[in-house]
Amino acid sequence: MKPTATIIGGSMAGLFAANALTQKGWDVSIHEKVPVPLSGRGAGIATYDDLAEFVFKATNNNNVLGTTARSRVSLDLDGNINASYDYPQIYTSWQYLFSVLRDNIDDRNYYMGDDCVDIKQVNDKAIAVFDCGKEKKSDLIIIANGIKSELRSYVDNTANPRYAGYVGWRGVVNENQLSAKSLEILSNYFIVVLPYNQQIASYPIAGEGKDPFKKGNRRINWIWYKPASDKDLKSLLLGKSGEQYNDGIPPNEIRMDIVQDLYEEANSKLPPQLKELVEKTNQPLIQPIFDLESQRMRNNRVLTIGDAAFTARPHVGMGVTKAAKDAFTLSEHLDHNNYLENLNSWENSRLSEGKFIVNRSRYLGKYLCSLTENDSLQMPNVIDVLKDTAISLNDINSNINNYGALNG
Repeated sequence: MKPTATIIGGSMAGLFAANALTQKGWDVSIHEKVPVPLSGRGAGIATYDDLAEFVFKATNNNNVLGTTARSRVSLDLDGNINASYDYPQIYTSWQYLFSVLRDNIDDRNYYMGDDCVDIKQVNDKAIAVFDCGKEKKSDLIIIANGIKSELRSYVDNTANPRYAGYVGWRGVVNENQLSAKSLEILSNYFIVVLPYNQQIASYPIAGEGKDPFKKGNRRINWIWYKPASDKDLKSLLLGKSGEQYNDGIPPNEIRMDIVQDLYEEANSKLPPQLKELVEKTNQPLIQPIFDLESQRMRNNRVLTIGDAAFTARPHVGMGVTKAAKDAFTLSEHLDHNNYLENLNSWENSRLSEGKFIVNRSRYLGKYLCSLTENDSLQMPNVIDVLKDTAISLNDINSNINNYGALNG
């Protein structure tokens, strides 16, 4: 009889785990709380050679994952390039990559609207209990339902999300909605601009529909990090309806007065290309920035992977790649009947890398937090930001001496 795994969470981490374990001969099922198909709302993803390799391993899809920006640049307030760094990279959209992974999973093994509310371990089985009353026994339960996971406490009850002190306003705009002058820059580069105590970045990603990587059919993704104290965050997350949200807000609840404030700030702080990009976004989104660090990723037959175990701030661009590596390194430890013993070494290696990535993301975002009157701030050199943002683990490791202290 095949070994079995119940995967809680149907997003990237869950899909990578399902594909990886299926290839090892396991029977898997994915259980997603949300009752409708998932959507990334246009979020962009920086890819690397190792991520492309994981996607190929998972799906046998060897197609290019996205669109290439050959270089990284910064702009002055007039829109002229004032700094550059050569780092060719492929960028894609969350939705495109999700579709590639999801299409490889049999619909009969992917359950939507299936909310796991409890986990038990009895003898040689792990049991997932769902809100509908059903129970599912399996050899492993893999918790892959993100930073907000309430099930994480079954593995590590000390790990909780920590607010970073700033938010990311973000959005996407179709290339065909932007002026030709702005597109000369926006369509060809990964762009970073550093207003005081802030950062905005943009890059081209896959479009929707036919020929998603063709110029003119693509979209430009942007994210603008701005400091927000706890008090400011509460105000940002007060919805149009009067409901107070805590760690995120639905797009249709974002108040027009704060969107208008964003447009006015863009007019005074951003180059014209980025100002146009922000202003032509139909519905800017607010993403409060949190990070999460676990001390454990395993409790016998119950595991955490992806953002349910470690969530790094977006500056490292490592969330999807880390989830894929969690999944495939896990599958490599499931070759033998004594796989439970093998999982100790898997956990130790993933804890070490997860802590390193989270600490590095904190380092890269340290100048974006809300300041008090007595705080002094030294902004980074933009060249360093261009070099360090969203680079591969191999490139990080080549400069490990710069960040080795962060892992402790």
